[in-house]
Amino acid sequence: MTILHLVRTSAFTDDSLKQCLNLIASADQLFLIDDGVYNIHHSLIQGLKQPVFFLQQHVDARGLIAGSQQRSASYNDLVTATLNAKKVITWQ
Repeated sequence: MTILHLVRTSAFTDDSLKQCLNLIASADQLFLIDDGVYNIHHSLIQGLKQPVFFLQQHVDARGLIAGSQQRSASYNDLVTATLNAKKVITWQ
């Protein structure tokens, strides 16, 4: 993995996700956190080639149900992804 992209806001209210997707490379990782987990139901996420990870606790806190295309992750998974990335970009 080259870059870890952390998306913290909903694409239903701003364009951070769209900007992120314009720059993301195939080796990069996309992680939805905070209000960014609302994007699990956004059309921009559908059909992405790379997996989309989200913090399960943030999805649960917002009463959402994730689709089969995304992957649930824990805080430990997020820390591991951060340590393995060469660079981390937070989109907010």
